Amino acid sequence: MASFQSELKALNQPTDRGDGCRVFIETYGCQMNVYDSQAIGGLLDKDGFETADDIFDADVVLLNTCSVRELAEHKIISRVGEIRRQRRNADLPPVTVGICGCMAERLGGELQKGTNRVDLVVGVDNYDKLPGMLSELVTSQSSARRKRTATGHRSDAHYVAPPSLYPVNNSHLVTIHKGCDYKCTYCIVPYTRGPQTEKSPQAILDEIHTLVDSGATEVTLLGQNVTAYNWQKELDFAALLESVSGIDGLERIRFLTGHPKDMHPHTMDAIGSLDKVCPWLHLPIQSGSNAVLKRMKRLYKRDEYLEMVDYARRVIPDVTFSTDIIVGFPGETEEDFQATLEVLSRVKYDQIFSFKYSERPGVPAAKLADDISIDEKKRRLAEVMALQEKTWNVEAAREVGKTWTGIVESAARHPRDSWRVRTPNNRKFVVADGLSSNLFSKNTNHGLKIGDEVSALITGFANTTFLTGE
Repeated sequence: MASFQSELKALNQPTDRGDGCRVFIETYGCQMNVYDSQAIGGLLDKDGFETADDIFDADVVLLNTCSVRELAEHKIISRVGEIRRQRRNADLPPVTVGICGCMAERLGGELQKGTNRVDLVVGVDNYDKLPGMLSELVTSQSSARRKRTATGHRSDAHYVAPPSLYPVNNSHLVTIHKGCDYKCTYCIVPYTRGPQTEKSPQAILDEIHTLVDSGATEVTLLGQNVTAYNWQKELDFAALLESVSGIDGLERIRFLTGHPKDMHPHTMDAIGSLDKVCPWLHLPIQSGSNAVLKRMKRLYKRDEYLEMVDYARRVIPDVTFSTDIIVGFPGETEEDFQATLEVLSRVKYDQIFSFKYSERPGVPAAKLADDISIDEKKRRLAEVMALQEKTWNVEAAREVGKTWTGIVESAARHPRDSWRVRTPNNRKFVVADGLSSNLFSKNTNHGLKIGDEVSALITGFANTTFLTGE
Protein backbone atom coordinates (compact mmCIF):
# COMPACT_ATOMS: atom_id res chain seq x y z
CA MET A 1 0.00 0.00 0.00
CA ALA A 2 1.57 3.26 -1.11
CA SER A 3 1.39 6.44 0.94
CA PHE A 4 1.55 10.19 0.45
CA GLN A 5 4.40 12.05 2.07
CA SER A 6 3.40 14.16 5.05
CA GLU A 7 4.68 17.28 3.35
CA LEU A 8 4.35 17.75 -0.39
CA LYS A 9 5.49 20.55 -2.62
CA ALA A 10 2.80 22.68 -4.23
CA LEU A 11 1.80 21.26 -7.57
CA ASN A 12 1.78 24.68 -9.18
CA GLN A 13 2.48 28.25 -8.27
CA PRO A 14 0.15 31.14 -9.14
CA THR A 15 0.69 32.29 -12.75
CA ASP A 16 -1.23 34.10 -15.45
CA ARG A 17 -1.32 31.17 -17.88
CA GLY A 18 -5.10 31.19 -17.92
CA ASP A 19 -5.25 34.89 -18.82
CA GLY A 20 -8.97 35.05 -18.06
CA CYS A 21 -9.92 31.93 -20.02
CA ARG A 22 -13.31 30.77 -18.73
CA VAL A 23 -13.75 27.11 -17.73
CA PHE A 24 -16.96 25.23 -16.93
CA ILE A 25 -16.71 21.88 -15.12
CA GLU A 26 -19.49 19.28 -15.21
CA THR A 27 -19.24 16.51 -12.63
CA TYR A 28 -20.56 12.97 -12.92
CA GLY A 29 -20.37 10.09 -10.45
CA CYS A 30 -19.40 9.83 -6.80
CA GLN A 31 -18.44 12.27 -4.06
CA MET A 32 -14.77 11.67 -4.91
CA ASN A 33 -15.45 13.20 -8.31
CA VAL A 34 -17.18 16.16 -6.67
CA TYR A 35 -14.07 16.74 -4.55
CA ASP A 36 -11.77 16.32 -7.57
CA SER A 37 -13.76 18.88 -9.56
CA GLN A 38 -13.34 21.37 -6.74
CA ALA A 39 -9.62 20.64 -6.64
CA ILE A 40 -9.39 21.14 -10.42
CA GLY A 41 -11.18 24.47 -10.04
CA GLY A 42 -8.66 25.51 -7.39
CA LEU A 43 -5.69 24.56 -9.58
CA LEU A 44 -7.06 26.48 -12.54
CA ASP A 45 -7.92 29.51 -10.44
CA LYS A 46 -4.30 29.76 -9.28
CA ASP A 47 -3.20 29.92 -12.92
CA GLY A 48 -5.49 32.76 -13.92
CA PHE A 49 -8.40 30.77 -15.34
CA GLU A 50 -11.91 31.93 -14.48
CA THR A 51 -15.07 29.98 -13.66
CA ALA A 52 -17.80 29.99 -16.31
CA ASP A 53 -21.47 29.85 -15.39
CA ASP A 54 -22.42 27.31 -18.07
CA ILE A 55 -21.32 25.83 -21.40
CA PHE A 56 -22.44 28.95 -23.28
CA ASP A 57 -20.26 31.21 -21.12
CA ALA A 58 -17.18 29.00 -21.40
CA ASP A 59 -14.04 28.86 -23.50
CA VAL A 60 -13.36 25.37 -22.11
CA VAL A 61 -15.74 22.65 -20.88
CA LEU A 62 -14.32 19.86 -18.72
CA LEU A 63 -16.37 16.72 -18.04
CA ASN A 64 -15.21 14.98 -14.86
CA THR A 65 -16.41 11.44 -15.39
CA CYS A 66 -17.29 8.05 -13.91
CA SER A 67 -16.64 4.60 -15.38
CA VAL A 68 -18.47 2.39 -12.90
CA ARG A 69 -21.15 1.51 -15.47
CA GLU A 70 -21.08 1.39 -19.25
CA LEU A 71 -24.21 3.54 -19.52
CA ALA A 72 -22.41 6.39 -17.73
CA GLU A 73 -19.67 6.36 -20.37
CA HIS A 74 -22.18 6.36 -23.23
CA LYS A 75 -23.88 9.40 -21.71
CA ILE A 76 -20.57 11.27 -21.59
CA ILE A 77 -19.82 10.60 -25.27
CA SER A 78 -23.31 11.81 -26.15
CA ARG A 79 -22.84 14.86 -23.94
CA VAL A 80 -19.74 15.89 -25.89
CA GLY A 81 -21.76 15.98 -29.10
CA GLU A 82 -24.63 17.74 -27.35
CA ILE A 83 -22.36 20.51 -26.04
CA ARG A 84 -20.96 21.22 -29.48
CA ARG A 85 -24.43 21.12 -31.06
CA GLN A 86 -25.87 23.51 -28.48
CA ARG A 87 -22.99 25.92 -29.05
CA ARG A 88 -23.55 25.86 -32.83
CA ASN A 89 -27.27 26.43 -32.40
CA ALA A 90 -26.48 29.45 -30.21
CA ASP A 91 -24.13 30.83 -32.93
CA LEU A 92 -21.15 30.51 -30.59
CA PRO A 93 -17.62 29.58 -31.67
CA PRO A 94 -16.28 26.04 -31.06
CA VAL A 95 -15.32 25.30 -27.48
CA THR A 96 -12.38 23.26 -26.16
CA VAL A 97 -13.77 20.06 -24.58
CA GLY A 98 -11.83 17.83 -22.21
CA ILE A 99 -12.62 14.62 -20.36
CA CYS A 100 -11.18 14.11 -16.88
CA GLY A 101 -11.48 11.43 -14.22
CA CYS A 102 -12.09 7.70 -14.34
CA MET A 103 -13.31 7.52 -17.93
CA ALA A 104 -10.22 9.42 -19.05
CA GLU A 105 -8.02 6.97 -17.17
CA ARG A 106 -9.74 3.92 -18.65
CA LEU A 107 -10.00 4.97 -22.29
CA GLY A 108 -7.13 7.44 -22.66
CA GLY A 109 -6.38 8.40 -26.24
CA GLU A 110 -9.41 6.48 -27.56
CA LEU A 111 -11.47 9.49 -26.48
CA GLN A 112 -9.65 11.58 -29.10
CA LYS A 113 -11.03 9.47 -31.93
CA GLY A 114 -14.42 9.29 -33.56
CA THR A 115 -17.19 11.79 -34.23
CA ASN A 116 -17.43 13.08 -30.66
CA ARG A 117 -13.69 13.20 -29.99
CA VAL A 118 -12.36 15.60 -27.38
CA ASP A 119 -9.42 17.98 -27.28
CA LEU A 120 -7.71 16.67 -24.16
CA VAL A 121 -7.88 13.72 -21.78
CA VAL A 122 -6.63 13.96 -18.19
CA GLY A 123 -6.68 11.08 -15.71
CA VAL A 124 -7.22 11.19 -11.96
CA ASP A 125 -3.54 11.66 -11.00
CA ASN A 126 -2.61 14.32 -13.55
CA TYR A 127 -4.80 17.30 -12.79
CA ASP A 128 -1.73 19.44 -12.05
CA LYS A 129 -0.95 19.27 -15.80
CA LEU A 130 -4.30 20.78 -16.76
CA PRO A 131 -3.32 24.48 -16.57
CA GLY A 132 -0.40 24.04 -18.94
CA MET A 133 -2.31 21.79 -21.34
CA LEU A 134 -5.29 24.14 -21.46
CA SER A 135 -3.11 27.20 -21.89
CA GLU A 136 -1.45 25.68 -24.93
CA LEU A 137 -4.73 24.52 -26.42
CA VAL A 138 -6.68 27.75 -26.04
CA THR A 139 -3.84 30.01 -27.21
CA SER A 140 -3.01 27.94 -30.31
CA GLN A 141 -4.61 28.55 -33.64
CA SER A 142 -7.47 26.14 -34.23
CA SER A 143 -5.76 24.53 -37.20
CA ALA A 144 -2.59 23.96 -35.18
CA ARG A 145 -4.16 22.44 -32.08
CA ARG A 146 -2.61 19.20 -30.91
CA LYS A 147 -4.58 16.53 -29.14
CA ARG A 148 -3.29 15.91 -25.62
CA THR A 149 -3.53 13.05 -23.14
CA ALA A 150 -2.18 12.76 -19.58
CA THR A 151 -2.95 9.49 -17.83
CA GLY A 152 -1.20 7.01 -15.55
CA HIS A 153 -1.13 6.66 -11.77
CA ARG A 154 1.25 8.64 -9.57
CA SER A 155 1.77 8.27 -5.85
CA ASP A 156 2.96 11.89 -5.54
CA ALA A 157 -0.31 13.43 -6.75
CA HIS A 158 -1.98 15.34 -3.93
CA TYR A 159 -4.90 17.66 -4.51
CA VAL A 160 -6.69 19.84 -1.99
CA ALA A 161 -9.86 21.70 -2.89
CA PRO A 162 -9.85 25.30 -1.63
CA PRO A 163 -12.25 26.09 1.23
CA SER A 164 -13.85 28.87 -0.82
CA LEU A 165 -15.52 26.22 -2.99
CA TYR A 166 -17.26 24.55 -0.05
CA PRO A 167 -19.47 23.33 1.40
CA VAL A 168 -21.42 20.57 -0.34
CA ASN A 169 -24.72 20.30 1.53
CA ASN A 170 -23.08 21.88 4.58
CA SER A 171 -20.42 19.12 4.77
CA HIS A 172 -16.88 19.74 3.57
CA LEU A 173 -15.41 16.87 1.59
CA VAL A 174 -11.90 15.72 2.55
CA THR A 175 -10.15 12.83 0.80
CA ILE A 176 -8.08 10.60 3.08
CA HIS A 177 -6.81 8.27 0.38
CA LYS A 178 -7.37 7.34 -3.25
CA GLY A 179 -7.62 4.08 -5.13
CA CYS A 180 -8.33 0.59 -3.83
CA ASP A 181 -6.28 -2.55 -3.18
CA TYR A 182 -9.33 -4.86 -3.21
CA LYS A 183 -10.04 -6.10 -6.69
CA CYS A 184 -13.69 -7.11 -6.58
CA THR A 185 -14.17 -9.01 -9.80
CA TYR A 186 -16.87 -6.68 -11.18
CA CYS A 187 -15.25 -3.37 -10.25
CA ILE A 188 -13.37 -1.00 -12.55
CA VAL A 189 -12.22 1.34 -9.74
CA PRO A 190 -8.83 -0.32 -8.99
CA TYR A 191 -7.95 0.16 -12.65
CA THR A 192 -9.18 3.74 -13.03
CA ARG A 193 -8.17 5.02 -9.59
CA GLY A 194 -5.12 2.83 -9.08
CA PRO A 195 -3.79 1.20 -5.89
CA GLN A 196 -4.77 2.52 -2.49
CA THR A 197 -2.56 5.47 -1.66
CA GLU A 198 -2.83 7.09 1.75
CA LYS A 199 -2.80 10.80 2.52
CA SER A 200 -0.78 11.43 5.66
CA PRO A 201 -2.68 12.07 8.91
CA GLN A 202 -0.98 15.44 9.25
CA ALA A 203 -2.06 16.48 5.75
CA ILE A 204 -5.64 15.47 6.57
CA LEU A 205 -5.62 17.32 9.89
CA ASP A 206 -4.06 20.42 8.31
CA GLU A 207 -6.77 20.48 5.62
CA ILE A 208 -9.55 20.15 8.20
CA HIS A 209 -7.99 22.83 10.42
CA THR A 210 -8.02 25.15 7.38
CA LEU A 211 -11.67 24.37 6.77
CA VAL A 212 -12.64 24.94 10.40
CA ASP A 213 -10.72 28.23 10.42
CA SER A 214 -12.84 29.20 7.39
CA GLY A 215 -16.05 28.47 9.29
CA ALA A 216 -16.68 24.77 8.61
CA THR A 217 -18.35 22.68 11.30
CA GLU A 218 -18.75 19.35 9.45
CA VAL A 219 -16.51 17.19 7.24
CA THR A 220 -17.07 14.04 5.22
CA LEU A 221 -13.97 11.85 4.97
CA LEU A 222 -13.78 10.32 1.50
CA GLY A 223 -12.14 7.33 -0.09
CA GLN A 224 -12.92 4.30 -2.20
CA ASN A 225 -12.58 2.31 1.02
CA VAL A 226 -12.04 4.63 3.98
CA THR A 227 -12.21 1.86 6.58
CA ALA A 228 -9.05 0.32 5.07
CA TYR A 229 -7.06 3.48 5.88
CA ASN A 230 -3.78 2.55 7.58
CA TRP A 231 -0.97 5.09 7.56
CA GLN A 232 2.36 3.25 7.43
CA LYS A 233 0.76 0.41 9.43
CA GLU A 234 0.81 2.67 12.49
CA LEU A 235 -2.47 4.57 12.42
CA ASP A 236 -5.70 2.97 11.20
CA PHE A 237 -9.11 4.46 10.45
CA ALA A 238 -10.32 4.27 14.05
CA ALA A 239 -7.23 6.18 15.23
CA LEU A 240 -7.70 8.73 12.45
CA LEU A 241 -11.28 9.33 13.59
CA GLU A 242 -10.01 9.94 17.11
CA SER A 243 -7.46 12.47 15.84
CA VAL A 244 -10.00 14.32 13.70
CA SER A 245 -12.47 14.36 16.59
CA GLY A 246 -9.92 16.30 18.63
CA ILE A 247 -10.11 19.35 16.35
CA ASP A 248 -11.71 22.25 18.22
CA GLY A 249 -14.62 23.82 16.36
CA LEU A 250 -15.41 20.73 14.33
CA GLU A 251 -18.84 19.41 15.29
CA ARG A 252 -19.62 16.47 12.98
CA ILE A 253 -17.67 13.82 11.06
CA ARG A 254 -19.16 11.63 8.35
CA PHE A 255 -17.36 9.18 6.04
CA LEU A 256 -17.84 7.36 2.72
CA THR A 257 -17.43 4.54 1.75
CA GLY A 258 -16.50 1.64 4.01
CA HIS A 259 -15.87 -2.01 3.16
CA PRO A 260 -17.44 -4.70 5.37
CA LYS A 261 -14.12 -6.55 5.65
CA ASP A 262 -12.54 -3.54 7.36
CA MET A 263 -15.38 -2.61 9.70
CA HIS A 264 -13.58 -4.08 12.71
CA PRO A 265 -15.10 -4.16 16.22
CA HIS A 266 -12.61 -1.59 17.51
CA THR A 267 -13.56 0.72 14.61
CA MET A 268 -17.23 0.45 15.53
CA ASP A 269 -16.30 0.99 19.20
CA ALA A 270 -14.57 4.22 18.19
CA ILE A 271 -17.54 5.41 16.13
CA GLY A 272 -19.88 4.71 19.04
CA SER A 273 -17.70 6.45 21.61
CA LEU A 274 -16.83 9.60 19.64
CA ASP A 275 -19.66 12.10 19.89
CA LYS A 276 -18.60 13.94 16.73
CA VAL A 277 -18.73 10.87 14.48
CA CYS A 278 -22.16 10.51 12.89
CA PRO A 279 -23.82 7.10 13.39
CA TRP A 280 -24.44 6.24 9.74
CA LEU A 281 -22.70 3.34 8.00
CA HIS A 282 -22.82 2.87 4.24
CA LEU A 283 -21.61 -0.73 3.90
CA PRO A 284 -22.21 -2.35 0.49
CA ILE A 285 -23.10 -6.03 0.82
CA GLN A 286 -23.72 -6.47 -2.95
CA SER A 287 -25.23 -9.97 -2.48
CA GLY A 288 -26.63 -12.10 0.32
CA SER A 289 -25.28 -15.33 -1.20
CA ASN A 290 -21.90 -16.71 -0.10
CA ALA A 291 -21.43 -18.32 -3.51
CA VAL A 292 -21.95 -15.00 -5.30
CA LEU A 293 -19.83 -13.09 -2.77
CA LYS A 294 -17.00 -15.53 -3.44
CA ARG A 295 -17.25 -15.03 -7.21
CA MET A 296 -17.31 -11.28 -6.59
CA LYS A 297 -14.19 -11.62 -4.38
CA ARG A 298 -15.82 -9.59 -1.63
CA LEU A 299 -13.63 -11.19 1.09
CA TYR A 300 -16.42 -11.74 3.65
CA LYS A 301 -19.34 -14.11 4.11
CA ARG A 302 -22.99 -13.34 4.68
CA ASP A 303 -22.92 -14.35 8.38
CA GLU A 304 -19.83 -12.20 9.01
CA TYR A 305 -21.63 -9.21 7.52
CA LEU A 306 -24.73 -9.80 9.65
CA GLU A 307 -22.61 -10.21 12.80
CA MET A 308 -20.99 -6.87 12.01
CA VAL A 309 -24.41 -5.22 11.68
CA ASP A 310 -25.54 -6.71 15.00
CA TYR A 311 -22.39 -5.52 16.76
CA ALA A 312 -22.73 -2.02 15.33
CA ARG A 313 -26.29 -1.80 16.63
CA ARG A 314 -25.05 -2.72 20.12
CA VAL A 315 -22.21 -0.18 20.32
CA ILE A 316 -23.29 2.74 18.09
CA PRO A 317 -26.36 4.59 19.42
CA ASP A 318 -29.00 5.42 16.76
CA VAL A 319 -26.93 3.82 13.98
CA THR A 320 -28.50 3.52 10.53
CA PHE A 321 -27.35 1.57 7.49
CA SER A 322 -27.38 1.96 3.73
CA THR A 323 -25.99 -0.44 1.15
CA ASP A 324 -25.38 -1.35 -2.50
CA ILE A 325 -26.94 -4.37 -4.20
CA ILE A 326 -26.08 -6.00 -7.54
CA VAL A 327 -28.63 -8.40 -9.05
CA GLY A 328 -27.98 -10.80 -11.89
CA PHE A 329 -24.27 -11.33 -11.28
CA PRO A 330 -22.96 -14.23 -13.43
CA GLY A 331 -24.14 -17.53 -12.01
CA GLU A 332 -26.64 -16.01 -9.58
CA THR A 333 -29.36 -18.62 -9.07
CA GLU A 334 -32.85 -17.98 -7.77
CA GLU A 335 -31.67 -19.38 -4.43
CA ASP A 336 -28.79 -16.88 -4.41
CA PHE A 337 -31.22 -14.07 -5.17
CA GLN A 338 -33.57 -15.10 -2.39
CA ALA A 339 -30.60 -14.97 0.02
CA THR A 340 -30.17 -11.30 -0.91
CA LEU A 341 -33.83 -10.62 -0.18
CA GLU A 342 -33.42 -12.30 3.20
CA VAL A 343 -30.57 -9.94 4.09
CA LEU A 344 -32.68 -6.91 3.11
CA SER A 345 -35.46 -8.13 5.39
CA ARG A 346 -33.06 -8.83 8.23
CA VAL A 347 -30.97 -5.63 8.21
CA LYS A 348 -33.78 -3.18 7.37
CA TYR A 349 -31.65 -0.60 5.59
CA ASP A 350 -32.63 3.04 5.52
CA GLN A 351 -31.63 3.21 1.88
CA ILE A 352 -30.29 0.91 -0.82
CA PHE A 353 -28.65 1.59 -4.17
CA SER A 354 -29.50 -1.36 -6.39
CA PHE A 355 -28.27 -2.15 -9.89
CA LYS A 356 -28.51 -4.76 -12.61
CA TYR A 357 -25.13 -6.36 -13.27
CA SER A 358 -23.41 -5.02 -16.37
CA GLU A 359 -20.07 -6.22 -17.62
CA ARG A 360 -17.10 -3.82 -17.56
CA PRO A 361 -14.28 -4.53 -20.01
CA GLY A 362 -10.99 -5.63 -18.47
CA VAL A 363 -12.27 -6.71 -15.05
CA PRO A 364 -12.05 -10.39 -13.96
CA ALA A 365 -15.84 -10.87 -14.03
CA ALA A 366 -15.78 -10.15 -17.76
CA LYS A 367 -14.38 -13.67 -18.18
CA LEU A 368 -17.54 -15.13 -16.62
CA ALA A 369 -20.56 -15.94 -18.76
CA ASP A 370 -23.18 -13.21 -18.34
CA ASP A 371 -25.84 -15.90 -18.11
CA ILE A 372 -28.77 -13.99 -16.60
CA SER A 373 -31.18 -12.56 -19.16
CA ILE A 374 -31.92 -8.85 -19.11
CA ASP A 375 -35.59 -9.56 -18.41
CA GLU A 376 -34.65 -11.68 -15.39
CA LYS A 377 -32.30 -8.98 -14.14
CA LYS A 378 -35.11 -6.45 -14.42
CA ARG A 379 -37.47 -8.75 -12.51
CA ARG A 380 -34.98 -9.25 -9.70
CA LEU A 381 -34.20 -5.55 -9.50
CA ALA A 382 -37.91 -4.70 -9.31
CA GLU A 383 -38.39 -7.27 -6.54
CA VAL A 384 -35.47 -5.83 -4.56
CA MET A 385 -36.88 -2.33 -4.86
CA ALA A 386 -40.38 -3.43 -3.89
CA LEU A 387 -39.14 -5.27 -0.81
CA GLN A 388 -37.03 -2.28 0.25
CA GLU A 389 -40.01 0.04 -0.10
CA LYS A 390 -42.22 -2.28 1.96
CA THR A 391 -39.59 -2.74 4.67
CA TRP A 392 -38.77 0.96 4.82
CA ASN A 393 -42.41 2.02 5.09
CA VAL A 394 -42.79 -0.08 8.23
CA GLU A 395 -39.61 1.29 9.77
CA ALA A 396 -40.36 4.89 8.81
CA ALA A 397 -43.87 4.73 10.29
CA ARG A 398 -42.31 4.00 13.69
CA GLU A 399 -40.58 7.40 13.61
CA VAL A 400 -43.78 9.43 13.26
CA GLY A 401 -44.49 11.31 16.49
CA LYS A 402 -40.82 11.55 17.48
CA THR A 403 -38.83 14.78 17.67
CA TRP A 404 -35.65 14.87 15.59
CA THR A 405 -32.73 17.29 15.56
CA GLY A 406 -30.63 18.01 12.51
CA ILE A 407 -28.70 20.60 10.51
CA VAL A 408 -30.21 22.70 7.72
CA GLU A 409 -28.43 21.68 4.50
CA SER A 410 -30.23 23.31 1.60
CA ALA A 411 -33.49 24.69 0.33
CA ALA A 412 -36.02 21.89 -0.25
CA ARG A 413 -37.39 21.33 -3.74
CA HIS A 414 -40.89 21.30 -2.33
CA PRO A 415 -42.90 22.59 -0.64
CA ARG A 416 -41.93 26.18 -1.33
CA ASP A 417 -40.17 28.19 1.37
CA SER A 418 -38.95 25.09 3.17
CA TRP A 419 -35.58 23.62 4.10
CA ARG A 420 -33.96 20.20 3.88
CA VAL A 421 -32.47 19.05 7.18
CA ARG A 422 -30.16 16.07 7.85
CA THR A 423 -29.84 14.26 11.16
CA PRO A 424 -26.54 12.83 12.45
CA ASN A 425 -27.66 9.33 11.38
CA ASN A 426 -28.33 10.57 7.83
CA ARG A 427 -32.10 10.81 7.85
CA LYS A 428 -33.67 13.77 6.11
CA PHE A 429 -36.66 15.88 7.00
CA VAL A 430 -38.23 19.04 5.62
CA VAL A 431 -39.21 22.08 7.68
CA ALA A 432 -41.00 25.30 6.79
CA ASP A 433 -38.96 28.50 6.78
CA GLY A 434 -40.84 30.20 9.62
CA LEU A 435 -40.72 28.88 13.18
CA SER A 436 -43.87 27.11 14.35
CA SER A 437 -45.10 25.28 17.41
CA ASN A 438 -43.44 22.02 16.38
CA LEU A 439 -40.09 23.56 15.36
CA PHE A 440 -37.23 24.81 17.52
CA SER A 441 -34.06 26.48 16.25
CA LYS A 442 -30.97 27.83 17.98
CA ASN A 443 -31.23 30.70 15.50
CA THR A 444 -33.18 33.33 17.44
CA ASN A 445 -34.21 35.12 14.24
CA HIS A 446 -37.37 33.98 12.51
CA GLY A 447 -36.39 32.22 9.32
CA LEU A 448 -33.70 29.60 8.82
CA LYS A 449 -30.37 29.41 7.01
CA ILE A 450 -27.93 26.70 6.00
CA GLY A 451 -26.02 25.42 9.03
CA ASP A 452 -28.74 26.11 11.58
CA GLU A 453 -29.57 23.33 14.02
CA VAL A 454 -33.30 22.66 14.26
CA SER A 455 -35.56 20.22 16.07
CA ALA A 456 -38.95 19.24 14.71
CA LEU A 457 -41.81 16.85 15.33
CA ILE A 458 -42.02 14.16 12.62
CA THR A 459 -45.59 13.99 11.29
CA GLY A 460 -45.21 11.73 8.24
CA PHE A 461 -42.91 10.66 5.42
CA ALA A 462 -42.70 10.46 1.65
CA ASN A 463 -40.22 7.91 0.33
CA THR A 464 -37.05 8.48 2.40
CA THR A 465 -37.85 12.09 3.36
CA PHE A 466 -39.67 12.79 6.61
CA LEU A 467 -42.26 15.53 6.96
CA THR A 468 -43.00 18.04 9.68
CA GLY A 469 -45.95 20.35 10.09
CA GLU A 470 -48.99 21.20 12.07
